Amino acid sequence: MKKSNSDIFSKIIDAVVLKSWWLILFLFVCYVGNEYVVQRRNIAINELKNKYDALQEEKQLAYEKKEDLVLRVQSQSDPAWVERVLIKELGVVPENQIKVYFSK
Repeated sequence: MKKSNSDIFSKIIDAVVLKSWWLILFLFVCYVGNEYVVQRRNIAINELKNKYDALQEEKQLAYEKKEDLVLRVQSQSDPAWVERVLIKELGVVPENQIKVYFSK
């Protein structure tokens, strides 16, 4: 009597599945665990990218502020700069100009 290929195949599948169900379960658990870890890693990467971008922006603002302060310090010996600061900060008016107040 000749056995059909489907009978042999089904017996092999039954034997493999029944004898190694623990292996299939283990592989499934590993796959689920791996997917969870990859998802958490991607979330952490995105958070770190956002923090990095914020720090880069903060660094740029600090650099611009530093450059402004350096220019202010260097120009303190310039009489025109001193006059401009007196006018802007203290409201002092040069002798040849008239100060005008606007009421709201």
